Amino acid sequence: MLAPFVTISPRDARAPRPAAVHGALVLVQLAFASLAVFGKIAMRTVPPPGLALARMGGGALVFLVLARARGTAPRLTRAELLRLAVYSLLGVSGNQLLFLEGLSRTTATNASVLVATIPIFTVLVSLGLGREQARPALVLGIALALGGALWIVGVEAFHLGPETVLGDALILLNCAMYALYLVLVRDLVTRHGASWIIALAFAMGAAVALPFGAGPLAHALPELDAETTALVVYIVLVPTVAAYLANAWALCFARPSVVAIYIYLQPLAAGALAAWLLHERPNERALAGALAIFAGIALVTEPWARRRPPAAK
Repeated sequence: MLAPFVTISPRDARAPRPAAVHGALVLVQLAFASLAVFGKIAMRTVPPPGLALARMGGGALVFLVLARARGTAPRLTRAELLRLAVYSLLGVSGNQLLFLEGLSRTTATNASVLVATIPIFTVLVSLGLGREQARPALVLGIALALGGALWIVGVEAFHLGPETVLGDALILLNCAMYALYLVLVRDLVTRHGASWIIALAFAMGAAVALPFGAGPLAHALPELDAETTALVVYIVLVPTVAAYLANAWALCFARPSVVAIYIYLQPLAAGALAAWLLHERPNERALAGALAIFAGIALVTEPWARRRPPAAK
């Protein structure tokens, strides 16, 4: 599963077929969707800061092994290292700490609705920084996919109250930070390759998360059973290592808006997990939402299928 994401370097390889990039982005959303389900279960034993540290620390170790197997580390300038530290805060340590803390303080429906803001934030940042141009297809595609995703998760069940407002605010801040990360990290990834950039970003993120997560993780270790341990290992390997590498690899060949709009597949992925684990059958509402999501993705990604995006600034 990891091989396609770590063997292609943007410096010496031709662009892959669009289907390969789209396939990688679908796998990313399957992985991220499983985090909301299995993360909730794992946090019954491991507090959010401890689980975040396990993700970052474990992910950093795996990323560094994979990156080292590819060769020596790239030579980053001091300015690039400083930028990477900021990107790590946006997309790794801050992102994961805020999401898990928020998820523990709000409902699954609220979290699903708020995560749907990431593509909107991503497009706004891309337009504001001049990384992309406003196109009718882009706006319509985002609107269609957003509507489909909200229809599936049941936006009418969104509840804003004093018991969830802090968690909702943390997740919304996480969404804005992750959108910034998607847009800004692309230049370093295209210049130095995904493996080492993500490995260094996670190492930096683990260092930031250490003071917050070391105590809770150490306290939870004696309470770990086989099921929770397996869940933590899964969370490190799939919605962390595989998902971040696949996303970074896709960013080498697709615009941030293309990468971000696939987030709207998460409700479909969650529905597939429910059908598999809970034997639930998709209803007409889910099918209608799925059609809107696929139509939106087609509108946003179609121009990229014809031409490779310009190099990041």
